[in-house]
Amino acid sequence: MVRIKRWLLAALVMSAGVSGFMLTKGTSHAATTDPQTFISTLKSPVTTVANQYKLYPSVMMAQAALESAWGTSTLTTTANNYFGIKGSYNGASVTMKTAEYDSNGQLYYTNANFRKYPSAKASMTDNAKLLRNGTSYNTSIYSGTWRENAATYADAANALTGTYATAPTYGSSLISIIKQYGLNTLLDASASDSSSSNSNSGSTPKPKPVVYSKATYYGASGTQTARLSGQYATYRLYNHVKGTRANITKTAWSKVAAGKNVLVYLDMRGVKKDASTGKKTTWYRIRFAKNTSAKKYWVYTKALTLPTVKYTSGTAAVKVNNTVSGSYYDHVFNSPYLAKSMGALNKLTAKSYVADKQAIKTQDGYKSTWYRIKVGKQAYWIAATETAAAPQYDAVTYSAASGTKKLSAKYSKYTLYNHVKKTHFNQKTYKWPAGSKKGTKVTVNFKGVKTAYKTTWYRIQFNGSQTNYWVDARALA
Repeated sequence: MVRIKRWLLAALVMSAGVSGFMLTKGTSHAATTDPQTFISTLKSPVTTVANQYKLYPSVMMAQAALESAWGTSTLTTTANNYFGIKGSYNGASVTMKTAEYDSNGQLYYTNANFRKYPSAKASMTDNAKLLRNGTSYNTSIYSGTWRENAATYADAANALTGTYATAPTYGSSLISIIKQYGLNTLLDASASDSSSSNSNSGSTPKPKPVVYSKATYYGASGTQTARLSGQYATYRLYNHVKGTRANITKTAWSKVAAGKNVLVYLDMRGVKKDASTGKKTTWYRIRFAKNTSAKKYWVYTKALTLPTVKYTSGTAAVKVNNTVSGSYYDHVFNSPYLAKSMGALNKLTAKSYVADKQAIKTQDGYKSTWYRIKVGKQAYWIAATETAAAPQYDAVTYSAASGTKKLSAKYSKYTLYNHVKKTHFNQKTYKWPAGSKKGTKVTVNFKGVKTAYKTTWYRIQFNGSQTNYWVDARALA
């Protein structure tokens, strides 16, 4: 279902000469410049439909008045379409000229099909279904208008701002109409009386409180960066994580220095758990200037292009150069997790630390290496840049080799590796292939000599396999 977010050229008042109440035979639209006549004519379908879908009748009446110019728009008088909904209804539609805006914000005019309804009630019902069922991309986009979520008609009206219509004054315009014509007392009170008559206690049931989503926040050092993605404009800027509290406001991208690949600064990550579905989404708090006092906004993760990080498990002794300035962190700095400084490198005084993970981060085409080290019982990340952290590997001199060798009598005392032992972070060990025994022939294709220990290693393959293994030369005869 498609809705209109701007005034239709066709929906403007037909002429200044229209006056009085007009009811066309065979239809049930109300064309009038008298609001009281409009209200009395539509009171029955509005209250019936709104109560059926558990919406506020006052808000529906105000919407119908605002969208149809009190029933005088051409779209309403010719098609009973009070809400400017495009498309067709049971195959029926009318074509009208409408004002649109292109991607550059330029106004232009085009013809569009709008739904033609057999009655005002059908139009009310169609709009009520939209508010209850939402859109294909967000079924709960209008949930703020539901009586179980909106404590007052004003809450429901304000929930339409930024969802049903982009005009920032849309909700306040509806509230103004409701107050001016007493629609809350006239329409919503009857809805409450109707529901209370079915109650054993005789009291009006209180609307259910709005249940907000929960967010868990992770603070971070404020100099981390990302860039606006190519689809950033699809999302919005908020003053809080969307859906986590009342009265959250939005800021248009036009109000900030936005654009694809624009650099932004991040200082907090939020993980939201949706109150209805339980689905988790990630949000970031950003600013458009390096100064930490600059205004901050929350955005959904897909509005950003974040650095990528590839993690590898392994082991290495890492020497920390504690004479350079810098910090160690709870995560890789500038990773999608964001990172918080946990202390200065000059506080790490041990000669070496054991690393159990390596991370290769790519940001703006530049790669950097990080290691996760154990300091006591805690794990921290340090950068390998600027010699802040250097893994300690054995030096090896490699050379080409060929020919065959046989497994020695003591071969099983040694281990097969993917690299010469203690020369790479992602060191792996393997079991001897099935059928291995003293005298088994293997093909040699590379040789390595550890410089410090003068020990020899061979890279071998077993018959019928293309897998390479490194093994101590003592495992071979």
